[in-house]
Amino acid sequence: MTHAKNPPAKRGISRRALQNNLNAYAFLLPTLILFCVFTVYPFFNAFYVSMTNWDGFTQAKFIGLNNFTRLMGDAKVWKYLGNNLQFGVFTVFFKVFLGFMIALFLNEKFRGVAFFRCVFFVPVMMSFVAIGMLWKWIYTPSSGLINSILFKLGMMNPSKPIAWLGDAKLAMYCIIVVDIWRWTGYHVVIFLAGLQTIPNELYEAAIVDGANDRQQLRYITLPQMYSITLTNMVFCMTGAVSVFDLIYTMTGGGPYNATKSIAIYVYEIAFGSSNKFGYATAINILLFFIILVITTFMIRWMNRVKANTNS
Repeated sequence: MTHAKNPPAKRGISRRALQNNLNAYAFLLPTLILFCVFTVYPFFNAFYVSMTNWDGFTQAKFIGLNNFTRLMGDAKVWKYLGNNLQFGVFTVFFKVFLGFMIALFLNEKFRGVAFFRCVFFVPVMMSFVAIGMLWKWIYTPSSGLINSILFKLGMMNPSKPIAWLGDAKLAMYCIIVVDIWRWTGYHVVIFLAGLQTIPNELYEAAIVDGANDRQQLRYITLPQMYSITLTNMVFCMTGAVSVFDLIYTMTGGGPYNATKSIAIYVYEIAFGSSNKFGYATAINILLFFIILVITTFMIRWMNRVKANTNS
């Protein structure tokens, strides 16, 4: 007795699966085309530009890896990356810490909680230019809000005001304060969303076992929030590496380059008097790999913590 190699039922299933796959790819095709046009092509084109000597107007001259060789010996690149590191260490810690603490407060049920949630998110909706101009006035030595308050309290001599943004030792910390004020509400929302996904049954069981508030925070809330915390840290770190708007609006990188970030340096190289688009693009490629390494490390750490939490 002979058997058919491909029974009709199986051939029908295979054809149906193939048809479903084709339909799925057909729906994905427009998005794939847009992704290639606006992401893949610019990405590889940037690599080509980084290996040229190009001013944006004349014909690009291919010079191989010369821009990357120059990049490794450019002391300014590493100095400004150090500024980014200083900016990132403080902003990551305080935005994550304050965001989590405020989210814990706003996760409670009390009168006016919706109002406070909106208040903390208001700075996130403001433009960087408006924020920069507002805080630039607040930090003004002669008539700024901070110095005026210190004058009234007798804590400062009006003839010797503090030049907050004009002092190379203070300027970066002043900008860090503004960035924390600007973005903490954003991280509060993420933390708050994570807190509201924790099952109440866990807290009820802990209360039955006699756990106090501190123990509930340590053994329930914090482990359940590991992934959310690491996600917020990734957002903070990538933002710190590429910070531009706030610094450019408030100090332009001064005084004496004390607040100049690597993104401002790239802007000056590309659109300054030299118009070295190739070299500026090479620095951007370096930034891309720095962000890639940070993100990859944080994602692996996140997955490891999540696996340990689930086990």
